[in-house]
Amino acid sequence: MNMQFTPTVVDEIIYATEGHYTLKRIVHLGPHTVRVRVHREVEVEPCFAAAEVLSADMAWTPLVTHHPECWFDRTATPFKHINVKSELEPLADNLMQRVQDILVKAIAIPDHVLDVIGAMLAMAYGSTGEHVITPDDVRWAKANGGPFRAIDRQDGSVLLTKAHRYDCPLLISECDVPCDGKCQAAQTAGGDPAMS
Repeated sequence: MNMQFTPTVVDEIIYATEGHYTLKRIVHLGPHTVRVRVHREVEVEPCFAAAEVLSADMAWTPLVTHHPECWFDRTATPFKHINVKSELEPLADNLMQRVQDILVKAIAIPDHVLDVIGAMLAMAYGSTGEHVITPDDVRWAKANGGPFRAIDRQDGSVLLTKAHRYDCPLLISECDVPCDGKCQAAQTAGGDPAMS
């Protein structure tokens, strides 16, 4: 089952000077945070158009670019009162569409994982269980514990966990290598395993 996500702009910065103009957007796309930046200067070489995804370790990872030679001549020479949106928004929208094409196709929850989540709901709330997860619940869960992972195991079971830090061998190897024990040490010491 593929999930469709609508991009939501959460921040946008537009500015122009006599020498350059820039459009920068931060967008939420499902579980992903995407940064789109388009920068136009007088000369082609310092110009760029790129989209990056915020990784689990809070670093921007380049995903798609649009080489300036492909769009430089179709945009106006910088001046202070230029309409930045009309010049750069088509490029930013194109980058975002390419990001969506990549990320949305990659986001899928296998049916057996949905079955496991259904089993977990039934175990917690009964066979006809129903529970609303609020935005506050999601924020709390993201701020506490490690990353959520659903990992298929060789015996047909699925491991659902938030008990391990991002670089735990168990998560990196998808269960082939056991946890090194540092995750539980961080939890018992009162630390956040996601930050260890």
